[in-house]
Amino acid sequence: MNTPGTLTLRQRSIDMARAVLGKNPVFLDTETTGLGSEDEIVELSIIDLDGAILFDSLIRPTKPIPVDATAIHGISNLDVQGARPWPVVWPEIRGLLFGHLVVIYNQDFDLRMMQQTHARYKMPWKERLSAFDLMKLYAEFYGQWDPRRRSYRYQSLEAAGRQCGIDLPNSHRAAADTLLTRAVLVYLAGLQR
Repeated sequence: MNTPGTLTLRQRSIDMARAVLGKNPVFLDTETTGLGSEDEIVELSIIDLDGAILFDSLIRPTKPIPVDATAIHGISNLDVQGARPWPVVWPEIRGLLFGHLVVIYNQDFDLRMMQQTHARYKMPWKERLSAFDLMKLYAEFYGQWDPRRRSYRYQSLEAAGRQCGIDLPNSHRAAADTLLTRAVLVYLAGLQR
């Protein structure tokens, strides 16, 4: 049941979504070798506000992709065998991100993976990306309180898409997930794009 405070928070989330869209953001998603501190990026996608793909590429990691990661995103060692490594693709990625607000669903994870992938190549991370975490905004909008964490419960991107009635799959591939992230933000803003 919505209380007046919940409605105010929901309206604040809608207003924030509209403000973010007004900044002409780009959207980013990654797929990785896993979730741990030694894992790295194997795919990255960036799309613009209109949904046009600006960058979508497999990235050859420094170590084999574990079978359990392949089971999630479907990217195999054979798939990345001929892909460019991170130091080669980073300048192109960097050029697309800087000067834009970068919307990410779970930015802490994707930014950590970018930093870790840099570290695998002994590249210093000096970047200060202007990033916005849509997962946190969606948690407020959805409004499911988590008493243990004393904050709003995070919803997976797949759950957010389903809850918003968006007919795009969460396929755990970077391009599809950036499109779904964009669609969730547009839904929150109550706009048609």
